[in-house]
Amino acid sequence: MTCKTAIAACSLLFAGLLPAAQAADDYFDWADAHGLVGVFADPQADLDTDGITNLMAYAFDLAPVNDPDAWEKLPTLAFVGDPPEPMITFVLPAEIPRDVSYIVQMVTEEGKRVEIARKDGRDAWHGTGDISKRKLDNGCTEVTVFIPMSVAVPDVPKPLRLKVEFTD
Repeated sequence: MTCKTAIAACSLLFAGLLPAAQAADDYFDWADAHGLVGVFADPQADLDTDGITNLMAYAFDLAPVNDPDAWEKLPTLAFVGDPPEPMITFVLPAEIPRDVSYIVQMVTEEGKRVEIARKDGRDAWHGTGDISKRKLDNGCTEVTVFIPMSVAVPDVPKPLRLKVEFTD
C-alpha cells in the first residue's frame, strides 16, 4: 500500500465510509481490509474514542470507526422478573470470526469473575449459564445469557460482563 493509498483509506475510514469487512480469515485480514495499519491496527486501539476497541469491532462485525449500528449489537445488561435477575444480551454476526472467543462472566460479591458461558470461534456455546439464541432476519444471532438457576444472584451493580479475546 502506497502512502497516498493509505492516506485515502484513512480519510474514508475516519469519514465512516468504509463498510464492515466480509468474513475476514483473521483479525489482521480484517484490519487490513479496513485500512488499519501500524498502531491503528492494534486490537486494543480505539480510533474514534467511542469505547469500542478494534477487537470488539471485529468480533461484532462493526466498522472500526463511527459505526451507526454499534450500540444495537454490543452487550446490554438488563434485570428482568421479580425478583430481578440479571441477563446479558448481544448480537453475533452472521459470520463469526474463527479466532475470537466470547466469554460471559459472572462477577461475585467478592469481585471474582467466574466464567458461565463461552463460545470459541465457530464452536458451540458451553457453560453453566442459561444460554438462549435467536436467529435474526439478517442472519445474525441474538444471544442472551442468564446466571445459572443453581447460583444466587450476586448483589453487585453489574453482575454479568462479556469478555472478547483471541482464541488460544
